[in-house]
Amino acid sequence: MTSSPSSRQTELFARLKVLVVDDSVEMRRLLVALLNVMGIGEVICAPDGDTGLRLYAERNPDLVITDGTMQPMDGYEMTRAIRAMRKADDTPDRGAEVPVLMLSGHTGPEIIARARDEGVTDYIVKPVTPELLYERVMEAVSKPVHLVETPTWRGPSPTRRLTIRSAE
Repeated sequence: MTSSPSSRQTELFARLKVLVVDDSVEMRRLLVALLNVMGIGEVICAPDGDTGLRLYAERNPDLVITDGTMQPMDGYEMTRAIRAMRKADDTPDRGAEVPVLMLSGHTGPEIIARARDEGVTDYIVKPVTPELLYERVMEAVSKPVHLVETPTWRGPSPTRRLTIRSAE
């Protein structure tokens, strides 16, 4: 990272709980190492969207970082399911508010549109650098996302522009 984090940033990151969902053991290890260096308080890992969705419901993370393409449930489906979660009394869960960062090697416009439509907050192209990850995590947890709620959708506006973020 290019500059030292402020004490406010350090305190914020120390309180964060981040869920990392990726089918690649190496990518999970890399993300855990980078998040630990950033001072993230707790990092939870899942190898696929099914496990990620279960851990999301059990552990209530503040941020989700997910790969797009996994089996049996991919990151797109998991994001949609998180956005649609309801509490036992059928009131909306906080899933619409939780930032979801997608890390992927795919950059086609149809893939970006799908990520946006499923409720992804930010789209980061692999390979990810420590600086880029830090910047995107900081933005995700410090700037509120404009939420839209209709009878069929709850989450970030599906009509917003989702910008591809890359280290290049």
